[in-house]
Amino acid sequence: MSKHIANFKNFAKLKDTDIAFNDITVIAGKPSTGKSYVMKFMYAIDETVSSILDGSYSVHYVLEDGDITGQLDLCEFMFSTKKDIYMSSVNTLIDNHKYREALEIFNLENLKKNDDNVYLKEFKIILENLVKKQEKALTKTDEEKFHFIFRNILESIFGSIEQINHNFSYKNEFLDIEYVDNTLKINKLELKREVTSATFVETPLILEFEKFLPKEKFKTPYHIDSLIQELNKSDYSFTSDETSEFINKFKTSSSQIINGNISKGSQGFSFESKGKSYNIINTSSGTKSIGLLQYLVTNKALKKGSVLYWEEPEVHLHPQWQLKMVDLFVELMNAGVKIVFSTHSPYMADYLNAISKKGKFDDRISFNLFKEEEGVARNIILDKKSWDLLQDELLGTLEDIVWEYL
Repeated sequence: MSKHIANFKNFAKLKDTDIAFNDITVIAGKPSTGKSYVMKFMYAIDETVSSILDGSYSVHYVLEDGDITGQLDLCEFMFSTKKDIYMSSVNTLIDNHKYREALEIFNLENLKKNDDNVYLKEFKIILENLVKKQEKALTKTDEEKFHFIFRNILESIFGSIEQINHNFSYKNEFLDIEYVDNTLKINKLELKREVTSATFVETPLILEFEKFLPKEKFKTPYHIDSLIQELNKSDYSFTSDETSEFINKFKTSSSQIINGNISKGSQGFSFESKGKSYNIINTSSGTKSIGLLQYLVTNKALKKGSVLYWEEPEVHLHPQWQLKMVDLFVELMNAGVKIVFSTHSPYMADYLNAISKKGKFDDRISFNLFKEEEGVARNIILDKKSWDLLQDELLGTLEDIVWEYL
């Protein structure tokens, strides 16, 4: 069991309350109680930690400077017509933010050619600046890295940290954060080594409109941008037998639900079913939901150690498919993926509660219920004695509406 408790104070509508996180975490409650705020905040924490642990944090330091990257893109474009074979290698390294390696190849090839092109000179200067910024980032402490990256991610997701509150705090056993008068303080930081990546799904419709969004990193809100990057990557990295078995099994499970598979080509996403290919815009929203989850697994975005955040997965799903989505979440959990999802669905909550008890893994599931009174929200960590509160909160509204019109 990996259950842990986090405390939020003055966070959005949450005055002072604890929230339980586990292998699968459910956050239920009426609209505008703070569910989305909490999920995005937790996602930002996990994404910051994973970027520090896997070494990709230096990208944040480099790409914060839009002028440099804009000039780099311009120079690339200006001499891309030269069709030099070596430039494809340089461009690939740049796309993967390996600027030192790109500069070494660039210098070697241009030394041979003694090319005096003005754009090549400008390109070299910009690339050298990127190398300096990236290598300077290596000298930062973990606390400095966390502070810089976490703040940038929050600003990107929320537009401004002030949108959360002017003063708030967050604390768990690994992390102690305060935000006071526009100052972010990291009072305690212990990096959890098991975090490998985090993915946030706000809507499965991203499969349909991702081709219209900018592909350059950090051009959209961070959680959307990161998902776009995952959807557009081609992961040819080594896959263990265990991972291959999981991917194949999950693909089979999801395929049986939607009667097909989601794939991606040069024209965007498509749905393959019974030997036919359909443009993604012609598939149902429910198929996109299950299909997106399938694609994130087959594309290795979701793997052991990663965390999936999904806002209201029931929105596009028939009640029967809502239960199927829960089954897929449990399958992911058993493969080492943590799940955090918000919901208004009594179907999903009841079903997960029932199968977790029957399967004797209820100690790996945490149910949270956000309740609001007079503009202040608090969380109730549900147990056997308080479980009925969830049904009252989610179904009570339906009863009120029915009686209003009878």
